[in-house]
Amino acid sequence: MTHRIRLRYSTIVNYASMLYRIAVAVGFVVIVARRLSVEEFGLWGIIFSASNMLAALVALWSMWAQRFYARGREDAPGTGLILTLIYWAPGTLAYLGVSFLEERILGWGLGYMLLGLPIFLLLTLNNYFSGLANVSKPELLGYRGFLYDTSRLIFAYLMVVQLEKGLLGALLAVELSILLGVVYLGFALRRINVLKGRYSLQLMREWLRAFYIPLAGTLTQFMRTGLRAVVSWVSGSEVPVAYLNVGFASEAPLLQASQAATPALYARVLKEKRGADVEEALRLYLLFAGYMLATFTVLSKTIASLYNPEYAEAHLVIPLIAAYAAMLSLVSIYGTTLRGAEEVDREGVPSYRLLLGSQLFRVPAARLGAILLSYALAIPALIHYREDPLRSAEAVAVALIAGTSPLLMSFYKQARRMVPHRFPSRELGAVLTGSAATTIYYIAMGVNDIRVTKFWDYAPSLALHLAAGLAIYGIVIYMLSPWMRRLVRDALAFARSGLNR
Repeated sequence: MTHRIRLRYSTIVNYASMLYRIAVAVGFVVIVARRLSVEEFGLWGIIFSASNMLAALVALWSMWAQRFYARGREDAPGTGLILTLIYWAPGTLAYLGVSFLEERILGWGLGYMLLGLPIFLLLTLNNYFSGLANVSKPELLGYRGFLYDTSRLIFAYLMVVQLEKGLLGALLAVELSILLGVVYLGFALRRINVLKGRYSLQLMREWLRAFYIPLAGTLTQFMRTGLRAVVSWVSGSEVPVAYLNVGFASEAPLLQASQAATPALYARVLKEKRGADVEEALRLYLLFAGYMLATFTVLSKTIASLYNPEYAEAHLVIPLIAAYAAMLSLVSIYGTTLRGAEEVDREGVPSYRLLLGSQLFRVPAARLGAILLSYALAIPALIHYREDPLRSAEAVAVALIAGTSPLLMSFYKQARRMVPHRFPSRELGAVLTGSAATTIYYIAMGVNDIRVTKFWDYAPSLALHLAAGLAIYGIVIYMLSPWMRRLVRDALAFARSGLNR
């Protein structure tokens, strides 16, 4: 039995987790980036890229498990879990192949790559359980985020700083943290009767026969998460990956801002096509993203030096990746709307012809085309700048933007036709004004000129400036947006009702 999906509540819980993750992730990445050499930091990014790339293949059956469970098939979660565990065998062989390839290209790092294998195995379970939580109780993802990020920071401090285990300690810290998150999600899904131990061989056969529907989306995720590994193969170096690691630090919070809204949006649109739900998801995303875009753009040099003064020269990668992430987040919201509103599979998996003409195939196929375009632009640039790691990283970021731009426009037009709604222009105006006010504050106070040479000498004052910028941003939006004022009133009323129980 599925549960009532609360769009605002789930989104706010998941976003609160994301805000917390930003703060904690800064601490984690600072520990890793400042304790590892540039080459080790690059290899760290390659290991995660390879693990996420192979774990993305879980979506081949996870998509069907989500949709079938949301529409009443209680044996769908168990069926998908069995397929996930079966995948461990071929996935492990593929990971070992990637590990030996990296060692051949870079000339070192095989031992560390092999030690990263548990990350891949745990990520497959994490991805599958997260998909089930998306359509049953999306706020579980936020709770899991609090647990994962807190434990990751603690383990990293113990292993990398206290025990001085370097890259090995960083890998172990992440493995233990993912394990805790997977165990939590598994027990939580079991407690709300999502995982019941039931499975269906018939469903298994249906999903595997229809693998070509989620294939495009899976390949897209495969190529997106594998980008840093591919960069190392084409450039023959881990240094551009280290610079991209710094840039992708701005991607995560912006993508998580949309991911805070899309699970509940997807679950609701699966049940009923309401334009109001799409508009609410867009408002919430704009609210969350505006401050981060302004901060990553204006304070790019400061943020780069925060990770390590060696990465200050790569500061331009940060706003470029942030712009790409903002566009990709809107693509995710509109793509979620299109896939959720599609009803071709309401009575079961239909014919091959009907599936290929549906949004279930067209949306991921379009996203695959966009990432292929980005690769087509990035690879020649990587070859051209092979001797210049910094320009290589910047070229990859520009290629990602160029590949995503036409996709965003296409999804926007299609989503408005399929689920009629209006873009929240009033909230956009308030967000832009709030972002401008925050930018003026940063420049007036000289925050953009800070270079963090010693972390603890600058981190406290920088944190205060970031908090002040966030306060200014929030106050401006509260003054300009009636929706924001209603949201605050509703949140306070909800908090009071919880305290009075």
